[in-house]
Amino acid sequence: MGVIDDFRQDKNKIAINIATEKMIMDKYNLNIDKLELKGIVEQVIISICNDAILIKRIGKLIELNTIALTKIKDYIEANIINKSANTAISEELKTADDVLDSISKYNTDELLSKVIELEEKRKTVNTLASSEKKAAIENINSNISSATASATSATSTNASTSAASAATTTASALSFLPTQTSQKYSLVNNVNVENLETIAYIIEKMESIMNSKKNINYKTLIINSYNRDWTIYNNRNNLSLSINIDLTKNVIEPKKLLMPKYVKSITPYITMTINDGKKTQRFQFILSISSTPSSVLSASGEITSISTEGNWDTWIIMNNELETINNIVQLNNKEWLISFTDFLNNELDLGNDCININRITKTFNDNQYNIITEKTDMLGYSGYHLDLINKYDNILLKTSDDNDILLKVLEIEDNNITVLYNKSNGVEYVGGDITDITEAYLLNYKAQYSIILAYHSRIYK
Repeated sequence: MGVIDDFRQDKNKIAINIATEKMIMDKYNLNIDKLELKGIVEQVIISICNDAILIKRIGKLIELNTIALTKIKDYIEANIINKSANTAISEELKTADDVLDSISKYNTDELLSKVIELEEKRKTVNTLASSEKKAAIENINSNISSATASATSATSTNASTSAASAATTTASALSFLPTQTSQKYSLVNNVNVENLETIAYIIEKMESIMNSKKNINYKTLIINSYNRDWTIYNNRNNLSLSINIDLTKNVIEPKKLLMPKYVKSITPYITMTINDGKKTQRFQFILSISSTPSSVLSASGEITSISTEGNWDTWIIMNNELETINNIVQLNNKEWLISFTDFLNNELDLGNDCININRITKTFNDNQYNIITEKTDMLGYSGYHLDLINKYDNILLKTSDDNDILLKVLEIEDNNITVLYNKSNGVEYVGGDITDITEAYLLNYKAQYSIILAYHSRIYK
């Protein structure tokens, strides 16, 4: 038998009743009707058993009993000891308009806490109000049954006396029934009908406000392929990185991929795989409609395609319009390995970086240089995707001693790249003239890609 079953046992309820009676007598010198106290204890036990979060945290019977006694004490203090304070919650909550006027001073986290607090109060009020009504009806039925039994078992010699006693008892029982002139105020938490409606109204308004502010709490995380150590990890497809976000407190959702335009000619959709060393997750992306070529009717009546502007296409995660758990990162470790596959489940060919430089020579024009790159591997060379580079685009030169030099491309002819190097505009090479560089590599910025993720606190989910 589990701890919850023990907690619900009649013998445990009797023990809580006895402990409550002793506590009230010792602390307040007050006697409470046993039937009323039994109803309160019963409903508090039900309330605790229905609290799934609390039950998961508590593993001992004595702890549950302690919580029950505390809740009973709080209820008695609020509703019996301080009976005259019948507007306590009304004063705390004021009116709906008063509370709503003060909402602006809270941030979204505080609003959520307020909603949770008010929701718990609402649940407690409804539960105890139902209990009060049920206890009253049971009390009436019990007294009527007792009176009837007393009347039928009476002897002939004292029949008139017993009948009179039974009638008195029945009348006493019936006096507990609510009448049309009874007060609107409940004995439970001193909350009236208007206050219950106000609480529900405030909860609804706060939830509406939080939903409208929810997107404000999203933060963006952008992962760029060029931030890796591309001189060692040449393949653009595999990214090894560490996420600087607390995965236990935040929810991360992949949103978009910004891929070079040639990718859409390879695959209709992209599968992104994230592996944290223990678990693997896959997310699928499709080309955004805004990134697809537009079809227009020419003067001759032929349909032609016009590409959208920009050097990268936007790929969006599938089912992005739905709130689905499949689009949420559910990994525990921060060390990630990210890779991509095409529609055939083959590694997506994103090419390589680290273009080897054979030599650098100066041209007859000021600040202009010719960079001769290595081209022994034709297939590997095509993976550099130098065809994406336009005139005056930037290209990065990294030396063997880890100096970065930003160059502007003037022309590309086969494996000869003519660049503009202006010391006043770029990073000056501290080793002298760039023609003295004996070992260096190039990075094509236009062939890089970005992963866009959004994250927010788990409290919003």
